Amino acid sequence: MCSQNFGKDQPIHSALTLKGVGLSSKSQAKRVHLYELGSWCCSILGTCLTHEDLMAVARKWNVSLGPEARMFDVHGFFVREAGKRGDISRALQKLLDSRYNGFVRRIAKIKCPNSHVDFWNTSVNDGFVAGAYWAIVSHTHISSELKSRVFGEVHMMSHLLGGSTQRIVGAAAELQAHVDSIERRQERLSAQTRRSIERRDTEIIQLRDKLEETRQELLKAERRSQTADEQTINRSAKLLMKRERALIASRTKNRELEAEVAALKGQVERLRIRKTQAQHSVGRERYVSPRGLCGKAVLYLGGRANNIVHMRKVAEELNVEFLHHDGGLEQSHQLITEMVEKCDAVVCPINCINHQACMKAKRLCKRLKKPFLPVPSTGQASFSRALGELAIQMPSSAGTANAASTGPTQ
Repeated sequence: MCSQNFGKDQPIHSALTLKGVGLSSKSQAKRVHLYELGSWCCSILGTCLTHEDLMAVARKWNVSLGPEARMFDVHGFFVREAGKRGDISRALQKLLDSRYNGFVRRIAKIKCPNSHVDFWNTSVNDGFVAGAYWAIVSHTHISSELKSRVFGEVHMMSHLLGGSTQRIVGAAAELQAHVDSIERRQERLSAQTRRSIERRDTEIIQLRDKLEETRQELLKAERRSQTADEQTINRSAKLLMKRERALIASRTKNRELEAEVAALKGQVERLRIRKTQAQHSVGRERYVSPRGLCGKAVLYLGGRANNIVHMRKVAEELNVEFLHHDGGLEQSHQLITEMVEKCDAVVCPINCINHQACMKAKRLCKRLKKPFLPVPSTGQASFSRALGELAIQMPSSAGTANAASTGPTQ
């Protein structure tokens, strides 16, 4: 988040007032161009768009950022371009308006300043900070006081997120140190167990040898005299029982040692799982390999026609049968029932789909007990992540009845 250079005697709401743009709550709900927002562009791009969004715009407009460009460099470049009147600024505003269209239309209909505050509070509580932030700062009928407050809260959210991330990283480091300590202890115990087992094996061999010697002695004694003293036989029998009890005790001790080793291995595995979970919470997104979907059929309902060929390629590389229905643009809704029955799961981009088609597929999936996964966008990355989530929800198999079909439906 970029800091603002405010003067000592300058109130924050004055410093955040947009130059050349009226902020009266009584004015009409007019929009502001992104390039007119000046120093606000830093917080807008950092809050409302991801690094992947910026890189997508860069690829679309053939912007060369260099192979060594860091995330900070990419952010800084687009902040500068957003403040200029040009193609990139217009592309960024188009992306923001498209993604947060619902918030923009809602705030435009609200005229009461108190209702503006309620709109912001509700959006924050529901987790929709980015959409509400763009809607508020891009309208001229929102008061400068509310915009100042919104800016401050978003600024502090970035600090809180950074602090939380540091705590998670620290906890992960502590867990790693604990895991290392447990592993070292497990190695020592394993070495002790191996030595104990070796000693046990040696003792067993010696006991078996002695047992065999005793048996041989008894046989010899029997051959020497069938009328041997009964007391001598009893003493030999007691010696044999004693040695057998020693053998049983040794085996019992061995089982106890093996149980202790198994318990330590289970403890190490649980700590490794906790470590993995802590490390994943620091990352931006957990990834699960979609290889478990091999042989499954996935129906992609809706989307943009120019993206379908790329998604089909992603699915075919994973040996996943790709089915597509345009959501009712040209294909009939009746065909949805047949295709849902044929597939193993349904992926539906909520930003590019007929509402009736989406709800119909959702009801069918619920009735047929098949996964229905809505995704936020029509991009290839969003589809790949959806396949990863489906790999978690669906058991892997070498193939299904759907995979035996002659080919993917267009």
